[in-house]
Amino acid sequence: MWNQLAKVHTWAAPHWVYWAFAIGGFIWLLYLWVTGPGRRHFAESQPATAAQHVYMTLGMLAYFFAFATPLDYLSDNFLFSAHMVQHMVEVSVMVPLLLKGLPNWLWSWAFSWAPFKKAFGAMVNPFVALITFMLIFDNFHWPVVYDLTLVSDPFHVTEHVLFFFAAAFLWWPVLSTHPDFPRIQADGLRILYLFFGFDVMMPPAILILMWNHPLYSPYADQPIRLFGLSPVSDQRLGSVIMILFGAISNGIAALTAFTRYDMSSWYS
Repeated sequence: MWNQLAKVHTWAAPHWVYWAFAIGGFIWLLYLWVTGPGRRHFAESQPATAAQHVYMTLGMLAYFFAFATPLDYLSDNFLFSAHMVQHMVEVSVMVPLLLKGLPNWLWSWAFSWAPFKKAFGAMVNPFVALITFMLIFDNFHWPVVYDLTLVSDPFHVTEHVLFFFAAAFLWWPVLSTHPDFPRIQADGLRILYLFFGFDVMMPPAILILMWNHPLYSPYADQPIRLFGLSPVSDQRLGSVIMILFGAISNGIAALTAFTRYDMSSWYS
């Protein structure tokens, strides 16, 4: 195993994604400026709380891990399972952390533009958010579409941008504290929504887990088999990663709602 890890390090270590570092660094500095010295340009702005800074920091670290480290090289060239780590860190870790890092007054400033507010309100409707995420996330795992992401950088970037926005809409009904579009108020309904949020990720995960032959040509044709994983074993590992990430992230959010749930309502 240690020899395999050494080989992986040798192949992947030179492949840091510096443009991803640059984009992430710019976004992070912009956030620090907007919530710091730049607040004077926004009406009714308030300093970001310590918790919001922590969430933003963790969200940006998740972004750097997913897109700026050699994980990106491994996921594009060698392992479907590495790509699933990247996907799930983006939609289940990075996006909810970044949402919790943004102050409400910044959203209020964005909502001052009526067309944006109207469109945003439609997209964060719980039913629309679930359907949108399902259509985008699930369909990008069809082999013909997925293979295209591995050979076309513009299409691959488009995929991750769509994942980001779809995941933001998906998490908003659970995390929002903004009065214009608040989260689902009833704890029981929020738990139910999180169950369905986990559910809409499952079709590709289950189908990939059950498949007995390679689905994705770029990985199947790769002569270097890292960790001795066959294409099918790699697919199944990626499927398990999808299920675990979804279960843990949605489970943590559901547990938070469950601890506040008034059980006496069942007996009154």
